[in-house]
Amino acid sequence: MESVLKQIMQKRKIVFSISLLIISTFLFFGSTPPDEGMYPLSEIYKLDLKNAGLKMEVKELYNPDGVSLIDALVSLQGCTGSFVSNEGLILTNHHCAFDYIRKASSVEKNILEEGFLAKTRNEEIEARGLTCKITESYEDVSDKILAAANEAKDIAERMTLIRKKMKQLVDEVKKEDPGSEAEVSEMFIGKTYILFKYRVLRDVRLVYAPPRAIGEFGGESDNWVWPRHTGDFTFLRAYVAPDGSPATYSEKNIPYTPKRFLKVNPNGVEEGDFMFILGYPGRTFRHQPSQYTRFHEQYQLPYIQNLFKELIDEYTKLGDNNPTLALKLSSRIKSFANTEKNYRGKILGMRRLSLVDKREGEERELQKFIDSDPKLKEEYGSVLKDIDEIYKEIFDDGRLGLMYAQIRRNPLIRLYDLLAEYRREIKKPEDERAAGLRGNRIENFHATVKELCNDLDQEAETAMLAKILNDGRRFPEMQKLETLKDLYEKKESPEEITKYIRQLVKGSMIRDYDSFKKLSEAEDEELEKANDEMRDFLSDLKKDYRPFQAKSDIINGKLNISLAKLVDVKKIWQKKSFIPDANSTLRLTYGYIKGYTPADATNFKPITTLSGLIEKSYLGGDYKIPKKLKELYDKKEFGRYKNQKLGDVPVAILYNSDTTGGNSGSPIMNAYGELIGVNFDRSYEATINDYAWSQDYSRSIGVDIRFVLWVTEKIGGADNVIKELGIN
Repeated sequence: MESVLKQIMQKRKIVFSISLLIISTFLFFGSTPPDEGMYPLSEIYKLDLKNAGLKMEVKELYNPDGVSLIDALVSLQGCTGSFVSNEGLILTNHHCAFDYIRKASSVEKNILEEGFLAKTRNEEIEARGLTCKITESYEDVSDKILAAANEAKDIAERMTLIRKKMKQLVDEVKKEDPGSEAEVSEMFIGKTYILFKYRVLRDVRLVYAPPRAIGEFGGESDNWVWPRHTGDFTFLRAYVAPDGSPATYSEKNIPYTPKRFLKVNPNGVEEGDFMFILGYPGRTFRHQPSQYTRFHEQYQLPYIQNLFKELIDEYTKLGDNNPTLALKLSSRIKSFANTEKNYRGKILGMRRLSLVDKREGEERELQKFIDSDPKLKEEYGSVLKDIDEIYKEIFDDGRLGLMYAQIRRNPLIRLYDLLAEYRREIKKPEDERAAGLRGNRIENFHATVKELCNDLDQEAETAMLAKILNDGRRFPEMQKLETLKDLYEKKESPEEITKYIRQLVKGSMIRDYDSFKKLSEAEDEELEKANDEMRDFLSDLKKDYRPFQAKSDIINGKLNISLAKLVDVKKIWQKKSFIPDANSTLRLTYGYIKGYTPADATNFKPITTLSGLIEKSYLGGDYKIPKKLKELYDKKEFGRYKNQKLGDVPVAILYNSDTTGGNSGSPIMNAYGELIGVNFDRSYEATINDYAWSQDYSRSIGVDIRFVLWVTEKIGGADNVIKELGIN
């Protein structure tokens, strides 16, 4: 297997081009690293990691011409994971695998609640729909993208040409290497574009997941909170075809052999130790203008937070007396609850920091700096004013785009969109279709459709759509859509709207996968004659929204130019380290195991213990624990995982590195590059990290590897996993 993979990889030698200096044309580092940062790979060599505490050669961490630690990292559809054996074993968070464990569960055999262990390879079960993505190479394509953009005849066309060029570059990679995936990531708006190439493994299986009472210990009560005692981890395994190529699930597939896997250090860490994280952080907005932050504070955060809060209540009620439905909706509830509490924290953080006022003050100082230099004034004098004018248009439409996006998020509506996409694209020559509907990807498309169909529930879809549309009546900007204006005139009460939506959902032609497939193959005339009020409602809504989408392209085109200029002049003004916001591409962050003082007269230590978990367990509810865990604790069966200084098993650790969403599941490594924990959360004060980071309050949370191993061995009885990890 290993030799086959080597032959394949040698044919397409992975080129982490050292000539790529992501953003290096636009960024510069001082002699000391900044106190925050999610560093792109190309910036790692510019950091003084040895002085910070790294005890290994930087080339072992990242080697553009060979194998290094980054080759052990995988992206798991919004999370991160790491290979921890040469047989494709992956360690990530329980909450990252939650939905896939849920899909494999039933009321009769609920492995989500009870936990799961595969003692042998044959017992490992498919994590349906989960793929893992491995970064193979990257290339700076900024010149190509910007050259295409500059051919635009007007602002609106600029974004069209950028998207078209991105697609062309991605298609070229796919044509050259059909087994790979690619995407162009915008590092700085209108400034820097990087083409990333990935190997995507489509057969991922569950190996060991602890009981939910451990993997989600503390529930929403403890979510985004320190001290924490959650065993948020799960083991997966990646498989490939016998020839080493990526393949969908098959009994003939064999475990993937990674080029590198992480060594697990069962001794963990101590307070003050150096640590670092490699992962795929999602989105941060630290380089956005003040108006962007104000829009989030005034519109986006409160709108989504309120919507999700009420949907959580609705979904919980629906499942109260229906265990099957409760299991089906558990992933939605968990996802909504995580975001809802995160957004609450962000809103509080913005107010506590007076973040908008602070950003506006910085921009006033920047304007003074620009005005003080005739050359700067000539080139950048109007940039802040231009951005302000653009945002007046954005504020004018308020929550309109947010509401429309949430409607499109509904599983039933997504199926209508997928149906329309399929029928439109399948008529084209294959090389002209959307990427997801070419070749063997059609199989993946249908797998996605099946999963959405399996998750459909008439009452749940009614509750979500009715909530969104009833909210719309309170927001005057929604009246800009004729379909909604007409709806609110005809349906004067929330009850009437709910009744109407229930009627649309019940009468939908899309009921399950079989009905979807039949509709996808139907003749155009047959489909047009069919009576489907939901389809007609969505069609009218989409038609109404089209002018606003066109307006959005113009706005984004203007921002593409203005924000690029803002980056340039801020670089000149600040004269300090400057790195791009996170955008789901591979990054490094580092720091130390360190407590903090979140409030007056409060000082938190950075390591929690099993004793603290037991103390919480007496509260019940979110803090219930498996009987076996209490029995092992009472007997003090800590084994090799007991920390002698603490006299206990460490459970969670706190550290001051810079993380955000997408870093869930990222490996926490010590100074020697050994795995000592798994990142899974931030403190409540650090939910504001996406907009601003501070040494004082920004703390991330991970599960200590000693607790991972203790649970796996003592509670799970997963000796096979412990052995595979090389723990003697």
